[in-house]
Amino acid sequence: MSAVATWTTGGVTTGGTSADGATTPYARAGGPAPSGGVRWDRVLVGLLLAGLGAAWLLDGAGVAVGWSLLPAAGLVLAGVVLLLGLAGGTGRGTVAVLGIVLLGLSVAVGVGAGRFTGPVGDLTLVPGPADWAGGTTRLSAGTVVVDLTGAAPPPTGRAAVELGAGRVVVRLPEDARVRVEATVVMGSVQVDGTKVQEGVDLAWTDPLADPDSGPVLTVAIATGDLEVRRGAS
Repeated sequence: MSAVATWTTGGVTTGGTSADGATTPYARAGGPAPSGGVRWDRVLVGLLLAGLGAAWLLDGAGVAVGWSLLPAAGLVLAGVVLLLGLAGGTGRGTVAVLGIVLLGLSVAVGVGAGRFTGPVGDLTLVPGPADWAGGTTRLSAGTVVVDLTGAAPPPTGRAAVELGAGRVVVRLPEDARVRVEATVVMGSVQVDGTKVQEGVDLAWTDPLADPDSGPVLTVAIATGDLEVRRGAS
């Protein structure tokens, strides 16, 4: 069937009319062919929004939700969507970009980015009643010295120190009743001049303290070192 009339757009013939009056669009020379299939970027965004909404709903209903795990869960989801996208469809580039963003968020959560929100400098802390009532001392970078050799701590309570990068020194009396619980994402733990742990993802609890009673001092360090000194050491 030959066209008896044609029309052009921008100097390019884009369609024609046959003798029976039917119109037929022509393929656009040099232009991209229409694409179809699944838009994987929209699929990923929809799944992320659905997951976030479900977590929010569960949290509102009183169910404990591990919000810090959501970036890692989203990263896994992005990887699965990328693999499914190998079968066809479009939007894989956007999925990859979202995956990189989620990777950055996951790493930030993993190293304890919230610990970098405090001031910078050196600090000597002698915990008072307000500190043992659940108070948190936060420093982005520097040295924190927690001196417990002075006034006796209360029989119960909990105090916390969070440090982004640097060193935390805990001074304990010989008969200390305080239990020290520490986590270090990357660094070392040293007790009375002896390095007892070094590397990544460290967790240390004073083995000499009573695990069932007494106040608790928690120390969380993203990058740095913990030093525990007893008595005059």
